[in-house]
Amino acid sequence: MEKDLVVAQKIKSAPQRSKLILGAIVIVAVAVAAILVVLSSQSSISDGAFDYSQIPQGRRDDGGFVLGDPAAPITIVAFEDFLCSHCQRYKSTVDELISQYVAKGMARFEYRFTPVVDPAYSRLSAQLAECADTLRPGAFWNAHDRLFELASARRFNDSSARNFAEMMDMSYADLLECTRDAAQVDIDSQYATRLEVRGTPTVFYQIGEGMPQLTPYSNQPNIEQLGTLIAQFN
Repeated sequence: MEKDLVVAQKIKSAPQRSKLILGAIVIVAVAVAAILVVLSSQSSISDGAFDYSQIPQGRRDDGGFVLGDPAAPITIVAFEDFLCSHCQRYKSTVDELISQYVAKGMARFEYRFTPVVDPAYSRLSAQLAECADTLRPGAFWNAHDRLFELASARRFNDSSARNFAEMMDMSYADLLECTRDAAQVDIDSQYATRLEVRGTPTVFYQIGEGMPQLTPYSNQPNIEQLGTLIAQFN
């Protein structure tokens, strides 16, 4: 009788053990998936948002940095500061713009340095971006992503230039030497003044070689508004 009772208890507890084992497997699987997602997102950040080598790159006559097909009918022009928290949040919109429209030849994206947050470090971050391209032609847009990543993750300070050099796998000494003569930030600042830019980010659009115009939406149009604007000229 006791044996029958023990057997019955074992049979009864078997499904419970199975449920516990299954639950443990599910928990482990979820944990592993979460870790993989984190690692994947870190990798995508460290590798940059895009393979910029697959998108045409250029500079305006005054040195302004432009991304996208020169034949695109419209250029979205953004006046930004890497240290600006609003610009850091707007970066996701810029990424969507590049992915959905610039990479497909429907628009170009032009970045203009507009140092407004900190007199020294905003200027330095702009010079580092320019110098990355000077020392390694074609590196500007990866530098653009790295500087936003760096400024978003921590406060920009005296060690940030060295951190940037490590992120870009470039010589810290060469970057600092280059910043002594890097003047694109001054050209862009003067341009911003002529267009009466009063804050960052401020987004304009330009058709051909005409004068940039503020978008009909706001200084920070969302991706749907940018898409509507771009569609008018494609």
